[in-house]
Amino acid sequence: MPPAYLAGKIDSPGGEESFDVKVSHRSSTLQANEDYTTLEMLCAGLARIRLDHQRVQDGTPLQSTTQDGPALPQAWRAARRRLWWMGRVAGLNWPRNDLNLFAHCRVPLSTWPVGLSLAEGDLTAVLLDGDELSEFAEEAAALAGHADVEAELVQNQTFRALVTCAQRNGTSEREVPRNYVRLRRLLIAEPVLSDRRVLALARIFPAAEASGELFIRQFLGTAYTFRPEPGKVRLAVCQGCGNPADGAVGNCPTPGCTGPTGTQTFETLDGYWLQHRATRRFFHDPGLVETRILDRLAELPPSAVEVEAWPLLDAWDSAVTFVPSAPGHPVERWVIDAKDCASPTQLARGFSSDARIMARRRIIVLPMHRDKVPGYRTDLVRELDGRVSGIEVLNEEEFVRQVTRRALQVVAR
Repeated sequence: MPPAYLAGKIDSPGGEESFDVKVSHRSSTLQANEDYTTLEMLCAGLARIRLDHQRVQDGTPLQSTTQDGPALPQAWRAARRRLWWMGRVAGLNWPRNDLNLFAHCRVPLSTWPVGLSLAEGDLTAVLLDGDELSEFAEEAAALAGHADVEAELVQNQTFRALVTCAQRNGTSEREVPRNYVRLRRLLIAEPVLSDRRVLALARIFPAAEASGELFIRQFLGTAYTFRPEPGKVRLAVCQGCGNPADGAVGNCPTPGCTGPTGTQTFETLDGYWLQHRATRRFFHDPGLVETRILDRLAELPPSAVEVEAWPLLDAWDSAVTFVPSAPGHPVERWVIDAKDCASPTQLARGFSSDARIMARRRIIVLPMHRDKVPGYRTDLVRELDGRVSGIEVLNEEEFVRQVTRRALQVVAR
């Protein structure tokens, strides 16, 4: 994030006075939707600014500039206008300038001069954590769908490159989903790769463009960033999830992970590959609960349960089919999406039920650390109501217990 954008304190950013007056929180569904839309636009703007800053560091020319430097993104400017009108209605001249608004991005949303109609748990969120987008802001930017940033979000580029690599390296209908699962698990299991490991993957996935560039290289180049360091590389990593420790002391900062910090040695030729922050946040970290569930289900007898991971290239996270013990019994299928999101409201706003797979039950499965947050499941169920129908919400332990119980019932028939 450009330092000029982050200057100032909440009391007097850019020399402006602080505001002690706050509008009372509004409660209508319409206003809540408007406020979440405003925040999504604001976070898309922050994501665009971060992308532009990275371009400057990489020496890439920016498409939109002014005499004073990079132009602020359209999403940011639109969100600021919406907030200014909210302040105007409340009798406030806020935000007076961009520095003032940037400063507020560092403090809880509950302290903003205009009262945002948000779920109680979201009011404690901040949009900037240090110089990076917070977990809440990353999720909001992904929901925005704003042309200003959407096409360049790392998570979107990574998904497209993953699908392309799986398809181009598959010669049959069975190989493509098998490739997808293997590459998806790679993102979850290996947040750090040595270049030796990349060479091994190139032998497994040898398909290439007409230019000779391997699709696996394109995928890894999108999801990871290369760090030159030949020889033996020792990195501090979490022994639970494998994420780089990044100077963390004690337990892992990854949501839901309590693994201690340890060290891992990588043998490299020229260096190693480290996952982008967005890859970790949108693939690796939420993938931890996905693979926990898949590994638990793999312990059930295949004669009773068939489990398909990420069916139809991620229409759902898992499809569980209970195998009839005798001819004539109907096939029963459940599909799930395992969701590890900071905000239950944003989870609901971004959720869609893919109808391409016929299923008796459609379930959102929460990791235990989210389900233990007071009010999280209640807020999620409330926000889903009216958006989608026929969706259940369980935590991961409840889901595995119910699958196990149903499998025993099917076998006993």
